[in-house]
Amino acid sequence: MRSSFKKKLVSALCFVWASSAYSAVEFKLGHFGSENHPSHIAAMQFAEQVEARTKGEVSVELYPNNALGSPPEVLEQVVMGVVDMSLSGQDQLAKHVPLFDTVSIPFSLSNSAHADRVLDGPFKEWAAPELEKVGLVYLSSWDWGFRQLTNSVRPILTPADVKGLKIRTPPAMTYQAAMQAIGANVQTISFSELVMAMRQGVVDGQENPIGVIYNLKLYESQKFISIINYLYSSMVHVVSQDAWDRLTAEQQVIVREESDSARLLMRKLMRAEELKQIEDMRAKGIVIDEPDLAPFQAMMGPAYEQIKKKVGVANFDKWIEMTKSVK
Repeated sequence: MRSSFKKKLVSALCFVWASSAYSAVEFKLGHFGSENHPSHIAAMQFAEQVEARTKGEVSVELYPNNALGSPPEVLEQVVMGVVDMSLSGQDQLAKHVPLFDTVSIPFSLSNSAHADRVLDGPFKEWAAPELEKVGLVYLSSWDWGFRQLTNSVRPILTPADVKGLKIRTPPAMTYQAAMQAIGANVQTISFSELVMAMRQGVVDGQENPIGVIYNLKLYESQKFISIINYLYSSMVHVVSQDAWDRLTAEQQVIVREESDSARLLMRKLMRAEELKQIEDMRAKGIVIDEPDLAPFQAMMGPAYEQIKKKVGVANFDKWIEMTKSVK
């Protein structure tokens, strides 16, 4: 009897262990932020809280700093279901869902608070169903910041000061169109080669959020920074539909809530750090100007026409109406 009971007990325990092991979900999350960037700090909170709240049934392994490949490659892997999650730039998502390029319409977002209200509200409602069509679930929009202009030649106080400068941009049409509109000679250089290109003087300048300029120490070769807030960029937290479907309804709620919580943490960290970074760079002797933005915005006509052709007039108009209606 005892032998029979032991066999049944062992069998039952094995079944419970096997069921538990089978139900455990392990996600890979890739992103392009460095390990000391607020995006990764927020991603660590996300992973820790998801695992804690699901009692270990869902775990998230983080791959920062392009460890799984370039940003376009990582997103492509998420679309294909090879990688489960990513924090992808809006310009990368636009290659799959063109309306994401509307977020990059120059000077359409007035400040960070305005961007938050638009992206968290009407834009997400608009974009989420479109992402679902390509097999992605939209969790939340994290921050990457307003993009500023740096160079090694002269202060930039008006668009005339940009004319003829070789400015590096990502391979994103909206970014390039905006720089071309104010007279820049636009050059495309991959993000991985950006630091070396600046040090070697391959180009005169580049555009990026303050956090990137500071963390990559671009100010060592770029002595002039102009705060022009010409374009807002975000990281978007997406998960593949296949990975999402492996979660229970309760787990999906937890993942959404923790993505939202991480989103808020990243924004808080990014914006607090940016003020300190500007102060520190000024102390290092970097010239940081805050020019009148109106002359820059007044030259965006050609850029707007290019963007309309890319995203469609209806999408362009919908975004502009959205940004004006959300105060």
